Amino acid sequence: MKKGILVFTLVLIHSCSPKLVPTRLFDSQGVDSMSVAKIKEMKSLNSTVELIVNAGGNHNRRKAVSKRIEDFQLSNNTTVERIDWLSSQKNVLIEIEGEKKKYVYIVAHYDKTDINPLKFLSLMLNGLLDPLVSWTYASDGAIDNATGVAISLELAKMINRQKMKYSYRILLTGSEESGLRGSRAHVSKMSDEDFENILYVINIDAVAVKGKENCVSMGVSNNKLEAFSIDISKKENLDLNKGKLPALASSDFAPFKNTSFFRDFGRSLSFNLVGALIPQRSYFVKRRQTNVVNFSSCDLLDASDYIGGTVLLPIGNIHSYRDKISRVDEDKLHEQFFLTWELIKKVESDEEFSSTLE
Repeated sequence: MKKGILVFTLVLIHSCSPKLVPTRLFDSQGVDSMSVAKIKEMKSLNSTVELIVNAGGNHNRRKAVSKRIEDFQLSNNTTVERIDWLSSQKNVLIEIEGEKKKYVYIVAHYDKTDINPLKFLSLMLNGLLDPLVSWTYASDGAIDNATGVAISLELAKMINRQKMKYSYRILLTGSEESGLRGSRAHVSKMSDEDFENILYVINIDAVAVKGKENCVSMGVSNNKLEAFSIDISKKENLDLNKGKLPALASSDFAPFKNTSFFRDFGRSLSFNLVGALIPQRSYFVKRRQTNVVNFSSCDLLDASDYIGGTVLLPIGNIHSYRDKISRVDEDKLHEQFFLTWELIKKVESDEEFSSTLE
């Protein structure tokens, strides 16, 4: 989750290999017979979180993502794209073709961040220093956002094994923590035809936190996608609530939901301050908008996040030493995966609803 540098500025106002120990075990079977109980027996989500967390800095986190893509036999579906002129981080895009050339995007960012003076300097340089300093971060980047990446990769594996009506793009972004730069650049590079063919976008960022509920974000998500998600959670007895993003927080859904030159420049200005004066690829974007649904943990930030942002110390719930793999709730991780998969299947099968998105 990207907490705007206004939390740095308004608020300045913007070990050993750890493991996620499974609580239950079992073997993945056909998707039609998939259930929460069976998903909780899978080790795949757990090991993906561990692989990313144990990789170290952001450059190695992308390598860990590529390793998992290879494990899932998705390398032939995958491309790596540059973000822009200043960022050495890259986006990873997995494309799975369906019967229709209508795209469902599943988006999560693989990079992590920390609140400290070096990161503050890197933010004002649009994340230029991130690969050099990210290995020093106190944060594991487990909650924000190895959880979202693990779920997205598992969904890609499932989708690739099925005959799907729609085409799917799983976008794993870099530089989200430096002003949503990965998603902003990706949206700006899309052709008019490609963007118009987006059916909807699922963004998964900072879910499965111990002591917190998973939430669908109100005020951000398409009302019908939000309602579908809540209905599924009630039917399947899942822990999902309605929540709102914290003030000044955003994530990779934003450039898809609504963008233009002025909106993109405004995002750069709020996140990167003087870095906004540096020319960026994402400034060359037409006015665009589409349907999104965002999943994040409820009430994720507290006073410590704002105090940490003020004094530039990593003491909050995220972007700090408290973002550890030990705080990932395994049950909620698997439930979020199951809920997202059920949402995908629901839209695939509901012709009347999907036509309202087209």
